[in-house]
Amino acid sequence: MGFEVSRRFALTALAASFAVLGSEPARAAVTLRVAKAVAQSPGYLPLDIGMKYGIFAAHGLAVEELDLAGGAKVAQAIAAGSVDLALSAGPDMAFTAKGAPQIAVASISSSPAFIGITVGEQSPIRNVGGLKGKKIGVASQGLATWLVDELNKAKGWTGSDRATPVVISGSPTANLAAMEAGEVDATINGVVEGWRLEERKQGRLLLEVADYLGPFQLYVMFASTALVQRDPAAIRRFLAAWLESVAYTQSHEAETTQAMRDVLGYSPAIAGRCYDEIIPKLSSDGRFDPKALAGLFASFTDLKILPPTADLSKLYTEQFLPRAI
Repeated sequence: MGFEVSRRFALTALAASFAVLGSEPARAAVTLRVAKAVAQSPGYLPLDIGMKYGIFAAHGLAVEELDLAGGAKVAQAIAAGSVDLALSAGPDMAFTAKGAPQIAVASISSSPAFIGITVGEQSPIRNVGGLKGKKIGVASQGLATWLVDELNKAKGWTGSDRATPVVISGSPTANLAAMEAGEVDATINGVVEGWRLEERKQGRLLLEVADYLGPFQLYVMFASTALVQRDPAAIRRFLAAWLESVAYTQSHEAETTQAMRDVLGYSPAIAGRCYDEIIPKLSSDGRFDPKALAGLFASFTDLKILPPTADLSKLYTEQFLPRAI
């Protein structure tokens, strides 16, 4: 009998505690303003996936997505206090070194497979060797010109054999026009643009930059230093939700390819190809690969963006990532 009374009392008390918990008001979601440096990058798709399928909400976060035009605009927005977190490019870590109030808190991808070299449909160039001594169109002086230099190094091309970067507009229409006019023989752009040209029978992807370049810290996530000081727990929650969103993206093909069609405007064929070839390149743990960081730092020093003595370790942190199990 004593056991029955104690058991009944315990169950009653437990039910009462649940009732009290259920009567408490729900904790208000923390709102985070999250910017994309490029609105239509497949590398940033987990943000849309996580928002659509309630992953960020499950972590008590309300995400306000902002689409900005490039890393410089992102750094400016963070400095102005209008952005908390940003999905941007690894080379934008140079802004941090120059005083931008931001720090990289996670790796999005350390693979350069998102970038490729494209030629026109009628181009006689059929492989990387055909680029020897040719002109390659780039959007601006910077990373793309460095990628051409790295191609020359990888192939041992010197003197007149060197491929030459030529600055043209970075728009797909201008790239195609420059190739058709013979101003350049190829262009450096996203691999998806090469696939789109193939679909329209206007060009073809010749190779991925990853075919000759090793690990490279291509995409990173930045947090504003103001958020780091104000609410570090929110960063941890966001990164946990981001990694769950990456896992969902990599394990739900139908939902992810549909999101590519809806958010990125991809055709079904390109969405499927992107899912097979690009989405697996997203980091599943957010950790920074030392070799990828070394590749990024090499571009900084070669382009004289930062001196060889610069301390790259001050530009990123892993303290907000979930602990490795």
